[in-house]
Amino acid sequence: EDYAVDPNFFDEGYALAGATGFKVWTGSRLMIETLAWPQNEDCEGLKEIQRRISSGARLIELGSGVGVVGTYLSAIGSQVLLTDLSTLVENAIEPNLVRNEKIMASTSTISSSDEYSCPWWIAPDGIRLGKGWANCTPLDWTVPLDEQLTKDQSSSIDFIIASDVVFLASMMNSLLHTVDTIFNASASNNPSFILSFQRRDAKDGEGSAAFTTVDGVIAAVELRGWSLGCLAWRPVTVRKETEGEVTDELSEVFVFEIKP
Repeated sequence: EDYAVDPNFFDEGYALAGATGFKVWTGSRLMIETLAWPQNEDCEGLKEIQRRISSGARLIELGSGVGVVGTYLSAIGSQVLLTDLSTLVENAIEPNLVRNEKIMASTSTISSSDEYSCPWWIAPDGIRLGKGWANCTPLDWTVPLDEQLTKDQSSSIDFIIASDVVFLASMMNSLLHTVDTIFNASASNNPSFILSFQRRDAKDGEGSAAFTTVDGVIAAVELRGWSLGCLAWRPVTVRKETEGEVTDELSEVFVFEIKP
C-alpha cells in the first residue's frame, strides 16, 4: 500500500491546522463576495466597509492559507498584510503573490499617473497588485505578536480578516488573543475583526466538543466583552467522502463583524 507523505510535516510549528491551509474553503468565497461584491440589499454598515476596503484600507489577514482572500482584496484597492505559519508563507502565499504580481502587471489598465510608492507600513517588500498592495509574513497565534510583527505593522490596522480559520474548538482562544493584541495596538484606528465561519457540527450539533460551533463563537466573543454582528449568511452543500461513500450535507457559512 502506498502512503502519501506531506513534505511540510516536519516543519517547525506545522500541524493539522497548517495542513488545511493549502486548501481553499467555502468561507473564503463568501468573504470575497461580502466585502468585494456590493449588493443592493447590503446594510449601510457593510456598504461603508466595502467602500473603505476598495479605497486603501489597511488589512491584516490571519490564517491566509494560499492567499486567495488577501490577494483579491488587495487587487480591488486594499493594503493587505497576509499572515500564516511560516510553511504556508514560504510555500504558498509568497509564491502566489509573485505570480499574481506578474499576471496583473501584464494585464493592468492602471496608468502611470496612478503609480505610487509602497505603503510605509508594509515596506520595503510590498507587492503592487491591481489597485492595491500586499505583503506577507509568518505569524503564529501561539507566539507573542511583538516577536513577529513590527510596531508599524501591528499599530496600523483598519480591519482584521480571517476566513474559516477556527474549525477546531481548540484554536479559538489563540485566535482571539491575537485579535485582542491587534485591537489594542491599533486602537487609534478603531479596527474591527471580520470573520467567516462555516458550521461543521452537523453530527453533534452545538454540543460538539471537537468543532467550533456558532454558539461557541458567540460565547467566546461575548466573554471578552466584544460585540458581534452578522454581515452575511449562506446555506451551502458540502460533499464528503467516507470510506469510499460520497454524501452531501447541508451546512451554513457566516461572515461576522466583531468589535471591541
